[in-house]
Amino acid sequence: MALSQQAKDVISELPLKGTLNQIRDRLGSIDIANPRQEDVASLLSALVGSSAAFSLPFPGGNGNVAAKLFPIQQQVRGGSVKPDRFGDLVRHVVLQSPDVDIWKAVFDIINDLGALTPPSPSIAPTFQGTPVRSSLSRLSDSETREIVERELFFEIRDCTFRDVGGFCDKFFNTKNWRKGQKEMLEAVMAGHDGNRWKSFPTDPAERPVWDWLRSLEDNALSSAPHKLYTTKTAHQFKDRKGQMDLFFRTPAPEASGIFKYKHVLVVGEQKSSYDVNRFKADFLQLTRLVRGVFTDQPTRRFVHAFTLSASMMEMWVFDRSGAYSSGAFDIHNEPDRFARALISYATMDDNAMGLDTFIEREGKHHYVTVDDVDGNKARIRLSRPIVRRGAIVCRGTTCYETQDSHVAKFSWASDKRELEMEQLRLAETCGVKGVARVVAHHQITTIAELRQGLEFRKRYKFRNKDVHFEDIPSVGTIDILSHKRKATSDLRSNASESKRPRFNSQQSTLIVRKQNSKQIISTGKPSLYNFDGDMWENRIYSCLVISPAGRVISDFRTVNELLAAMRDAIKAHQSLYETGNILHRDISSNNIIITKPDMADGFNGMLIDLDLAKVRDSGPSGARHQAGTMRFMAVEVLRKTDHTYRHDLESFFYVLLWMCARQSWRNGFAGGGEKPPKESILRRWEIGTFDSIADAKEGHMTVNGLERIMNEFPGSLEIAKALCLKLRTALFGDSARLILGTPAGDPIQLYGPIIAAFDDAIKNT
Repeated sequence: MALSQQAKDVISELPLKGTLNQIRDRLGSIDIANPRQEDVASLLSALVGSSAAFSLPFPGGNGNVAAKLFPIQQQVRGGSVKPDRFGDLVRHVVLQSPDVDIWKAVFDIINDLGALTPPSPSIAPTFQGTPVRSSLSRLSDSETREIVERELFFEIRDCTFRDVGGFCDKFFNTKNWRKGQKEMLEAVMAGHDGNRWKSFPTDPAERPVWDWLRSLEDNALSSAPHKLYTTKTAHQFKDRKGQMDLFFRTPAPEASGIFKYKHVLVVGEQKSSYDVNRFKADFLQLTRLVRGVFTDQPTRRFVHAFTLSASMMEMWVFDRSGAYSSGAFDIHNEPDRFARALISYATMDDNAMGLDTFIEREGKHHYVTVDDVDGNKARIRLSRPIVRRGAIVCRGTTCYETQDSHVAKFSWASDKRELEMEQLRLAETCGVKGVARVVAHHQITTIAELRQGLEFRKRYKFRNKDVHFEDIPSVGTIDILSHKRKATSDLRSNASESKRPRFNSQQSTLIVRKQNSKQIISTGKPSLYNFDGDMWENRIYSCLVISPAGRVISDFRTVNELLAAMRDAIKAHQSLYETGNILHRDISSNNIIITKPDMADGFNGMLIDLDLAKVRDSGPSGARHQAGTMRFMAVEVLRKTDHTYRHDLESFFYVLLWMCARQSWRNGFAGGGEKPPKESILRRWEIGTFDSIADAKEGHMTVNGLERIMNEFPGSLEIAKALCLKLRTALFGDSARLILGTPAGDPIQLYGPIIAAFDDAIKNT
C-alpha cells in the first residue's frame, strides 16, 4: 500500500528512533522468515505504543494505525494469526530500514489482516482531525436525535435566556466596522423596499429561502471570508449523521460536498413557519448541532447560532454556562438587525466568532504560552489530544499530551471552587504520592468577561419543563443541575460574579446510624445540588500543564496493565485523602491514567483532574453545578448524599466493571467467536433519572446482579471475576442487605482489603 504525503509527514515528525532497538536485537538472532510468536507480538506492541502509530490515520477508515494494529497484536499473542505472515516487517526492522519502509510494511499487514480482527475501538475526531476517544459514549444512530436532545434539555433548561439586553450591540455593532463591511450593509439593505425584503419568497419553504439567502450573499457578500452552506442529505457531515439547514464556514480549497463540524463557524436552523408552540423542539435541534461543534472544536470559547422560521429570526450564543439570545424579531420589520447579523457572521474575526485564540498555530504545530511554577513564561508544544468532553454546559475538559511528555489541560471551572492548581500544589506540599504535579498554568478568560455588557433579566421558562422522559439524563458526563434540591451553603462573594443577593443557610446536619454492626456516617443534606441567587454560573477558563503524561485507563492493552493501574490509582486516592486531606469526588475512566513507573514515582496508574476535589470537612463550595460521570457515580451520591471517600472507592469499582464488561470488547480482548452482548445491562447505568440509575446499580451489586455483569466479560477477562467478587464484598458486605454508607473509623478498613484484592489478582495474571 502506497503511503500518502500526510502519512510520510507524520512519520518524519515522529521517528521511531530507539523504540525498536531491544526487539531488533532479539529478532537478529533468529530466522527472519520464521519469527517466533512472542517476538512478533512484542514487535507489534512496541509499534502500537509509538507516538507515530497514534497520529497516523489509516486510509479509508475511522481509526488510526494504533487502533488497527492493536487487535492484530492481540491475535498474534493468542495464536490465531501465524507469525510467518510478518516476515517482511521483521526483515525491515532487522535491517534497520528507514521508518517509511517499516510503516509501509505495517500498513500492508493491516490491509491484509484487517478483516480478521475484531471491530476497532470507537475513535472520535477532534478539530485537528486526529482520532481521539470521546469522554462520552458514542450513541447509535437510532438514538442520536431522541436521546441526545433529551439529555441536552436536562443540561440547558435552567441556563437559557432570551431577549438579553445589549445582545446586538455587543455582537453586531457597526461602530468599528471596516469600509468593506459598511459597503456590504449598503448592498444588502438595497434588497429591502422599506416594508419587506423584495425577493423574499411568498412561500417560505426551505429551498426558496435558501435561494434567497444565496442571492443576497452573491450580490452583497461575495468578498466576505465566510460563506453560507446547507446540507441536502444526512450523510454530508463526516463521522456524524444529521442535516444542518444553514451554517457558515470558511470555504475549502477544494469543494467536496462533505463537511466536518470542526470547520463550522455559525450554526443555523431553518423552518418554513413560525410556531411558538414548537420553540422547545426547534431550540433543542439547534442545541444538538451546537453540541457537535463544541465536541469537535473543544477549545472553542463560544458558538454563534440562529434560527430563521419563515421571516422570524432569533440569534443565539452558546457558551459553557448556557445559551442566550437576541429575542425573536421579524426580518421584514427590522431589516437592519437582520442585515447586521448576516454580515457579522460572514466577516467576524476569530475572537468575535468565539474561536480558540489562546493556542498558537505555526504550520502544523500548536503551542501555548503559560506561566511556570517560578512565574516565568514557558512556551509548550502540544501533540496528540487524549481527553475531551461531549457536552455544552460543563467544564469542557480537553487534554493534550505535550512534546515534553506533560499534559496540557483546558477546562472551565466554577469560580466558586478552589482552582485545581491550588489543590495540586497543596497535595505536592503535603507529600501526596500518585497524583499529577503542576508544571505551569495560565488563566485565559471567564464567562463573566465573555458576557460583559449584556443584561440578563430572567431565565427562560420552558413549557412542560418537568422532565418526564425515561431516558433523561442519558449518556456520559453531564452537569447535575442545582434546582433538583436546594442545598445548604455558606457562600463566598466574588467581585467578578453577579451582584444578585445570595441565600444563606446553616451547614448540613450529620446523621449517624447503625447498619450490619458497622457504624455508618451519612449526611442529611446534599453537597451536589447547590443553588444560589446568581443568574448564571461564572466559570474560569484556564490551561493547566501537569506531569507526567499517560494514557487514560480505557486504553489498557493487557489485563495486568488494567489491574496495576487501577490498584495504584486507588493508592494515590488514599494518599490524597489521608496525607493531603483532599477528597477527589470525580473518579471516572477519564481521570485515571496509565503511567510508566519509572516516570511516576513507581506508580503504574495515577489520578488526574482535581477540578471537583475539596479539602475534607471544608463545607460546600457554593457552585451551582457539579459535573460528574453518571455511570461511575456511587449509589448514595446519585441519591444526593454528601460525598465521602467510600463513594470514590465505589466509583473505582464501577470503572473496573465498565472496563471489563464494555471497554474490553472495543480494545480487542475478544477471543475467537466471542461477541459482546447486543444490549449490555450496564446500559442502565447511563440512561435514566438519577434515582433509576441508583436503583439499577443497587440491584446489580447483589451477588446475582454482579454475576450477570461478569457474564458479559470476554473470556480473556475471566481472571478479573474473582477480584470483582472480593471488591463487592469489601464495599457492600456479604449479607442480603447491601451496605451503602461509609463506615466510621480508620479508612484503612476499606482501602486495605481493596488494595490487597488487587495485589492477589495481579500476582495471578
